[in-house]
This record gives sequence, structure tokens and C-alpha cells, in this order.
Amino acid sequence: MRPKQDRDLGSGDEIGAEMPPDGAAPIFEWRGGQASFRGSVVEFRRVEIAGMTLQVAAMKDAAELLDEPDFGKRFIENDIAPYGVELWPAAIMLAEYLIRHNQAIASSVGTRPVTAIELGCGLGLVAIVAAKIGWRVTASDYESTALAFAGYNARLNAAAVAEWMTLDWHNPPADRRFDVVLGADILYQLVDHGPILRCINRMLAPGGTALIADPNRGVADRFAQTAGEAGFTVDTVQCASPDIETRARGGRIFRLRGGAVMTYPAQRETWQ
Repeated sequence: MRPKQDRDLGSGDEIGAEMPPDGAAPIFEWRGGQASFRGSVVEFRRVEIAGMTLQVAAMKDAAELLDEPDFGKRFIENDIAPYGVELWPAAIMLAEYLIRHNQAIASSVGTRPVTAIELGCGLGLVAIVAAKIGWRVTASDYESTALAFAGYNARLNAAAVAEWMTLDWHNPPADRRFDVVLGADILYQLVDHGPILRCINRMLAPGGTALIADPNRGVADRFAQTAGEAGFTVDTVQCASPDIETRARGGRIFRLRGGAVMTYPAQRETWQ
């Protein structure tokens, strides 16, 4: 379960709205200019990333969803957390990296447009930015609530995300390959590292690159070593965090290339 933290993203400002934006599906309840989702407050934030301005709908406190009858029960029974519908610094870090290094990434994979999939897309920020810089991007998540928020945010920002996919890291499709595999703050559970690496290995096209952003969580310190042992070539790019409270801690992006033959279990497993 993703740890909850109180934080202030310095690049985000709340903006009011009386109604859902034109063209955006009304997945929220609106009363007196305040949006809510299943009774919990939804904030609209303006995010500035390397000269690109986006608006993002996000839960103010996603943990409140665990208290909602039936809905919270579904999260608990499936051993997943709803925190993907909050705005996290690593997504901003990775989105900025894509904007600043778009041409270099495109040159390295050698295709136009670049094809990409985001694992655990949450609010969809990274996928939205990838679409806006001209990539053909698939946004994926295991949780339908995250995909609903991401789809809303894509319409809000007029981003042409090519595809939406419900994806279980433990059982990715065998027939889909992408130039780039993306992930932001998805390494928060050690038991997920193996399935994530297997998923990357299966879905990364030959010559492709995986970019996994992490806010220097201690649990992710072993990821580069584990990826190397799995046959990937790994290097780490240090990044500044846009989060005021974690700025001193910073963040990093793991860049993975290559891979090895990795087998898949017949069912979901614990692997580390």
C-alpha cells in the first residue's frame, strides 16, 4: 500500500469550477463549485512542467475512499490502495524528463511516432504529456478508478491518448510491444519489483527503453541491482523533486535497456 503523506506540490494551484469542463465526462458530483468523488473532495490543480501548463483533477485525500462502504471493501479485498488518484512528485519529474529529452529518446528508439505505455498511470499526467509531445501512448492501470480520473484529465487537457488499458503487472499481454515503457512512483512495494521487471521485459520492444521515476524511496534502492541481475542494462538519472517537502530528498529515474528471458507464473505471485 502506498504510504500516505501530507505535501504541497509547489507547481500546483487549486482552481475553481462550477461545472465539469466542456468535453470532460461528468465522473464527479458538483455542488456549489466544489467537485467530489464518492463524497471525497476533488481538487483541480494547475501544473507547470517545462513550459507546458496542464490542469489535473486529483483527490485531496484518497485514503478517504477506504472509508466508503463497498468501494473501500473492493480496495481491501484486492490488496490495492487508492493513492494513484493523488498527484505525486515522481509523475511531474518523469513528465518533465520526457519534455526535455523528447528528441533524444525518439532518436534512440529510431521510430516516429514513439510508441509508449505507462504502467500504473494513476491520474494520467505522464501519459498526457507523452501524447502532447507527439507520442502514441497507451495509459494503463489495474484500478478502474484511476483510469476514470486519467481519462477525465486527458479530455480536460485535450490530450490524444491513443489507448486505455486495464493491466495487471503479473499478467501483461504477450503480443504488445512498445518503444518506451514508463512508470512513476510504482516501486513502493518490494514484492512488485519482480512483476514490474517481467512486465517491462515482455512489453519493451527490441532497442527500447524503460523509464521508471522514483522519489528516492528506500524500498526502491534495490531496484537497479535487481534489474541488472535480470539482464537489463541500468543507469540512474538524479532529478530535483517538485515537492516542497521532499525537495532535499530529490528523486531519480531508472533507465532500463535490454532484458533477459524471464518466465511467468500461472497466477499472481509474491516475488522479490
